[in-house]
Parts: sequence; structure tokens; C-alpha cells
Amino acid sequence: MRAQLPRLLLLNLFVLFPLRGQLEAQDRFDAWVGFEDKGISSPEARAAAFQHLEEAFDERALARRRLRRTLPGLFDEHDLPLQEAYVEGVAATGAEVRVRSRWLNGVSVLATRETLRAIESLPFVTEVRDIHPYVPKPQRKAKIPPDPDLKRGPPSPPDPTFGWSGPQIRQLGLHRLHDMGLRGSGVRIGVIDTGFRTSHPAFLNREDPLQVVAQWDFVDDDSVATPEPGDSPIHHEHGTLVLGILAADSPGQLVGSAPEAEYVLLKAEDDATEYFLEERWFVAALEFAESRGVDIVSSSLVLYEGYGPEAVDGRTSVMAQGWNLATGNGIIGFQGGGNSGHDEDPATHHLLPPAGAPGVITVGAVEGTGGIARFSSDGLRSGETQKPELLAWGRNTASISPYEEGAFTSSSGTSMATPLLAGAVACVLQAHPDWTVKEIKEALFSSGDYFLERGEPDPLFIHGYGIPDLYLASGLGGG
Repeated sequence: MRAQLPRLLLLNLFVLFPLRGQLEAQDRFDAWVGFEDKGISSPEARAAAFQHLEEAFDERALARRRLRRTLPGLFDEHDLPLQEAYVEGVAATGAEVRVRSRWLNGVSVLATRETLRAIESLPFVTEVRDIHPYVPKPQRKAKIPPDPDLKRGPPSPPDPTFGWSGPQIRQLGLHRLHDMGLRGSGVRIGVIDTGFRTSHPAFLNREDPLQVVAQWDFVDDDSVATPEPGDSPIHHEHGTLVLGILAADSPGQLVGSAPEAEYVLLKAEDDATEYFLEERWFVAALEFAESRGVDIVSSSLVLYEGYGPEAVDGRTSVMAQGWNLATGNGIIGFQGGGNSGHDEDPATHHLLPPAGAPGVITVGAVEGTGGIARFSSDGLRSGETQKPELLAWGRNTASISPYEEGAFTSSSGTSMATPLLAGAVACVLQAHPDWTVKEIKEALFSSGDYFLERGEPDPLFIHGYGIPDLYLASGLGGG
């Protein structure tokens, strides 16, 4: 992976109906199986199921839903668990069930062509689609050299307080919030990325160590999103860079945008290769984060292939569907817009899914001077907003080294700007825990430098509202 957004590869799509003539060349396939319902037939049973959900739901997640959920009620059909009889029925055909999603009401399976036909005939199955030839994981190598695009050291001189991250922190006005003791305490952030190396000294500050309250590796389907024996170093490169931008706390060397926040770490990308399943892993990661009571989710994962520009509509891609449910449940979402560049034609865009999801805040990248980074993708209007909405430092953004303990580096991409801004908003949320998503967005957008100068967002869909001033957005200075 280069020092940019990880690439999720969606292979050519085709429907299952009819199967004949489409599957002869392969022995096994990944596919999505959708169910007709959640197995609840009466209004009384549905009401009882919702009551049970409320009693068993994570208290923190429940409080966030009560405050910020925009979907009707506290719960809906998406929240009900999968009907286990349906899952067991699919497994009984001989298929391997790989990813489950209550939000999307279905499972991903690994199956032969004959098994897919058998699944298609099950009475509770409504669709078998997104069929892809199975790509086995490559054998993990013991060592992969560091990405040559990672710089040995950030380009600017150290700040006496924030170290290498000083310029990117100060560009957002975030240093003023940190100086007031607002460093993300009490806010929970979910990070969806590759794996995470958490042994760097910048995470081990005795007064403020990294707080990981939950983690999950959707690639290996286990509870460890940090390096395990046999893992290649590249599996934790990008996620470590992102986490360093958020959570590092080494005064005079590197300070993240939200070093005192709590973190839920979610590995949903295998950087060694590409899988169809990564799109489903992403939605499963959102479900996991939401159920663990996160307030904010930061993600840099996008789809480079499989969807045309017309499909960046905030509805078509599976990942966008996941974002819509997550933000509807009151999560403040931040999504990198992609690194495909921009032009000055508002009729075209280079945005990548799921960055068109209307509820998420899509982030572009700027240089240290405040000018737009050449790689930052331009966007479009999505629902009542336009993409990207906000910008942050994304060119040679300072972080910890994912390879050398105690070393610092820099990397570029909207995937570096995104966590920087997500952590900054955690500091605003610490000051205003009762703010709704709408109030947070209004405060951020109205503090953007482009908006302040011109009174409107960028009509070319490049700058959005610009670089926000977090101190101004917080209102703590009287603004």
C-alpha cells in the first residue's frame, strides 16, 4: 500500500439469475445472501424484541441514540438480530458463513456453484448476489520493507508543545482547545482501517496512555486488531499512521488531535491483497462500533473499482448503506474523500464511494500553506449537503512510525486529514456533550475559512466549507 487510502477492490458484479454459464470457470465463490425478514411474524413479538433490545443494549450506545439518532424511534428492523434458523439453513447447504450483518439482514458466504444454487432455492432467501471468484489470502511473508513514500521525518521543525504535529494542530485552531484541557476525554472514537501497532512509546505516556476499550479484526475474525505472530508489518502500516495522528501523546515530539479519547480499533482491510469481503467487513465494523457506544467514527477506506462515478450517490455502494445507518443512529462520521485529484468543472467529480454518503462528513486535504492538495478529490452535492464538506492537513501529515519504535514520520492522503479532523471534533464534543449531530455540523461548517471569506461553500466542490477553526466552532471564545 502506498501512503494513501487503502484500496478495496470490488470485482466485476453480476447477478445470480440465471447461474448457468456464469460460474463454470471457478470452484468457489464469495457471495452475499439476503434474507426476507428477521423471522418475527406478529406485532406483539416485534414489540417484545424491541423491548429486549432496549434492556440489553449498551448503555452508552443507548444514550447516544437518545441524544443524536435521526431515524424514527430508538430501534427499528435493522437492529433486530438475524434469524439464526436462516443462518443455520444456509450453513446446512455446505456453505461457509463468513460475515454476518443484522443491518443488511444477510450473510456473506464462501460456496461452490452447486451450493449457491441450493441457497438460491431456500424459501427465506430473497437474493444471492455480488458473486466473486474466491481469492485466497496470500501466504504471509515474514517481512515487507517499509513503504518508500513514508518520509523519515516530518518536514517542519518541532513545536515545543506539540512536537512534529504542531503545525497541523494549530492550522485547525485546535491548540486553543488543548490548552484549555479539551483533549477528547470522555469521547469514544471508532477507527476503521488496517491493523494497529500500539507499542510505540507515544502511546505509552504514563499520565495518559492510549485507551483501547474494544477491538476486532474482521480479516481474521478474532478479537486482536494489533500485530500477531506471522503478520506482515504492512498489515498494520496505515492503521498505525492514522492512530498516531489521533492518539499519540508525546509532548515536544508528537501529540495527536484527541490523545485522551477512548478508542475502538477495527481492522477491516487486509493491505496485502484485495477482497470482495472488505466492503462487508466495513459494515460489520460500523455495527460493532455503534453497539460499543462510540460517538465518532473515522474511516479512510474507499472503493477504487467496481462502481462508476454515477454510483457515488450515497446509496448504491454497500459501504455507503452502512454509513447511512451508522449516522442515522447518531454517530458523527468522518470519511476520507479519496486521492483522485480534482478539476474546476462542477459537473464532474473524482469522489470515491462511500464518501458520497449524505450523513457522513467527507474530508479533503490541504497543504501546510492551507492550499488544496493536488490529490484531494473534488465532489458533488449529496442530499442536502455537498462533498467534501471540510478540509484538514493531509500533505506530509506528521505521525508515528509504523515500523520503528520511538521514531516519527509523515504520510500524505485524505486518509491522514480525516483522523486529524475526527479527533479535533472529539475535543469540541468534550466541551459540548449534549450537542446533536446537526449542531456539530453547523458549528464546523460556519467556522470554515472558505465559508467565512465568501459566505458560501465552494461551488466547484473542491474546498467545501474549507478548513474549520475548532476554537471558533466550539463557541468557547464567544463566537
